[in-house]
Amino acid sequence: MIELIRQLVQLLSRDISVPDVINEVGSVWNDPGGLLPIELEPTVPGVRSVSLSRDIDSGMPYVLTIEPTSETSLTPNELEQVFGSFKRLRTDRGQPPEIIFYPPKTESPWHVVIVATLESVVEPLNEQQVTSVSLRRDLTEP
Repeated sequence: MIELIRQLVQLLSRDISVPDVINEVGSVWNDPGGLLPIELEPTVPGVRSVSLSRDIDSGMPYVLTIEPTSETSLTPNELEQVFGSFKRLRTDRGQPPEIIFYPPKTESPWHVVIVATLESVVEPLNEQQVTSVSLRRDLTEP
């Protein structure tokens, strides 16, 4: 799973189109159009579901969210070893915790940040299972 996330970060760092992203991770299952995310049938192992949101202004890929299968183990510790330290995001009471990683910026016009949703509000963050990973494309400032 870590290698897949690393590949997706590299992919999303480039100037790419929505069809380019779809071809890498699956096929369209449901595209309601507009601002609603495209639901994909994943073709990559270890992934239960995939969705892709488009940028509101340009229609370009904005957020790619993957949910690992229940058999796929992924923890904040594993992500931290590859993508550096994380920060906890504020979430509403009773909602699963979310953490964010800021991988190093590259020469690319896009910087990809990683937001991971965790399983529980009770367990220590590093011991939890990641239930989804969202890769958000932010335009790199000049």
